[in-house]
Amino acid sequence: MDLVLTLVALLNLAALSPHDQAPAGAPARVKACSFLTREVAAKVAPTVNKIVLDMPPQEEPVGANGSSCNYATIGLQIDPFVRSEELRKAPGKDWQPVSGVGDTAWFRSNENRFAELMVWTGAHHFTIQMDVPNGGTAEQTKPAAIELARTIIPKLK
Repeated sequence: MDLVLTLVALLNLAALSPHDQAPAGAPARVKACSFLTREVAAKVAPTVNKIVLDMPPQEEPVGANGSSCNYATIGLQIDPFVRSEELRKAPGKDWQPVSGVGDTAWFRSNENRFAELMVWTGAHHFTIQMDVPNGGTAEQTKPAAIELARTIIPKLK
């Protein structure tokens, strides 16, 4: 009986990824899908098909204590970057500063396939990737990405 219990315990430990647990002393992993609910997704992406909204979101660990959530046509990553302060200061030539969103925010079009927004607020940072609807532009999707960011910021602090 002890052998069976030991084997079950070892199998349970083996099933845990090292990414499922934050390092000792690190903050707890932030669950991105808790911020990207069905209601929030429907509000910022109103043209998304109801069938797509009814599909469950997919969450996975990212970085030391972050996670990503893919839901409908939206990707959200919370605390994904190891060297976030370097990226915050110099994200690259394609990124445009966005004022009035978090402490620092940057936006770019990824070839008008999706709009990307990076935001720093307090001790956290996050990225939003939103699909650009057919015939649309990332610039047209930008207000929805900003609205989503403004929904997340107070909950993340």
